[in-house]
Amino acid sequence: MRSSDIILGILLEKPATGYEIKEKFTTSLSNFYNASFGSIYPILHKLTKEEKVVFETITQSGKPNKKVYSITQKGKIAFQQYLRQPVEDKKTKWDFMAHLFYSKYLTIEERLELIDSEIATQKSEVQILTALREKLAVQKIDRYQFFCLDLGIKQKQLVVTELQGLKDNIIAEKQ
Repeated sequence: MRSSDIILGILLEKPATGYEIKEKFTTSLSNFYNASFGSIYPILHKLTKEEKVVFETITQSGKPNKKVYSITQKGKIAFQQYLRQPVEDKKTKWDFMAHLFYSKYLTIEERLELIDSEIATQKSEVQILTALREKLAVQKIDRYQFFCLDLGIKQKQLVVTELQGLKDNIIAEKQ
């Protein structure tokens, strides 16, 4: 999965500015994919050169002009090819897990702080995704987009439950 494939998918749904594309990465897609402005604009430039997207410059009074990107037929074909490829193996990089894996080199108090911090992070992400789910329910996203969002919420809730259990065990052993 490449960011360019995801951007083509975003533009397949509707034309968008770079800012709107970034917003999609930080909302609907945030559970399983992320991209920065620093990567989005070069990808849009590349996709334009490859004739997979085109843009229209919109003049705004008192503001800089904005570019609204649209997918071309060539871009639609490329996106369909991406969808028909075998799914890549899931590769996860989760810094917290690396810290936890080696946490035997920390004090118990540091271990508990590490776990508490991740619990707080996961709970915050559950709140964000739940609020997004409520917002998107009004916009009537499709069942598959809803499923991805719900699965993300459930995964994060499970992580909270499991980390709380680990924390409780550490505290019980400490006593």
